[in-house]
Amino acid sequence: MIYEDFRLMLFHGDRFLVEILSIYDRLRKLFIATLGFEEKFVIRSLIRSGLSSGDSILIFAPKGYTEDDKSVKAAETIKEIVSRILPDISMRIEEYDLQRDFAEEIFRIRNVVQSYQFDEIIACLSGGMRALILGVISILLTLNGYPITIEVEFENLERYVRIPLNVLKIPYNSRWVTVLESLASSRSVRAISKDTGLSPATISRVISDMRLYRLVDEGNKVTESGYFYLKMYKKTFQEKET
Repeated sequence: MIYEDFRLMLFHGDRFLVEILSIYDRLRKLFIATLGFEEKFVIRSLIRSGLSSGDSILIFAPKGYTEDDKSVKAAETIKEIVSRILPDISMRIEEYDLQRDFAEEIFRIRNVVQSYQFDEIIACLSGGMRALILGVISILLTLNGYPITIEVEFENLERYVRIPLNVLKIPYNSRWVTVLESLASSRSVRAISKDTGLSPATISRVISDMRLYRLVDEGNKVTESGYFYLKMYKKTFQEKET
């Protein structure tokens, strides 16, 4: 059964969906999710993701999931909702063989993921078996060149955690932390140069390097990933300075 808050949003009509989708960039998104016994986690993440025409949905389910009534019901509910609100988006359920050699299955599933055309990945890993979630995370860690965001929702639905996976692979750099903190305070390149004693050319080069990792945008504004990196390492930076 489709939960009630989604029904209300669905039957408000196209205007609601247009307003939600208009705030997202039109990059091609690949939405990935792990299938469990309940569809609510996947549906809520789908709504937040703002998918539109040209995007794709790839759901991973344990091999043999069709033998479990709860899993089948969850899958059918997701298909129903996607077909109603996102009819132009392709959706596929791929069975993940948890009995196969772990590394070999990572290789196979990675090829499945890379068969899609996308600019970024959003992965909802709130449901499903732990081994399945571990397998999908392992695959995502092997992918380079794409922004990958992992979402995990609390069981009580009160909140969710959103993690830019790529940021976890970026090494700690004290100079980056310093410049990011200054940019977050709206300091200019010239002002940061004066604060740090580094030349404007050096500061500009640092910003360009961080832009490659999507920590700052073209306007030198700190991105969501940049704030995550800053918060993750700011304490380390402060401790080393004291």
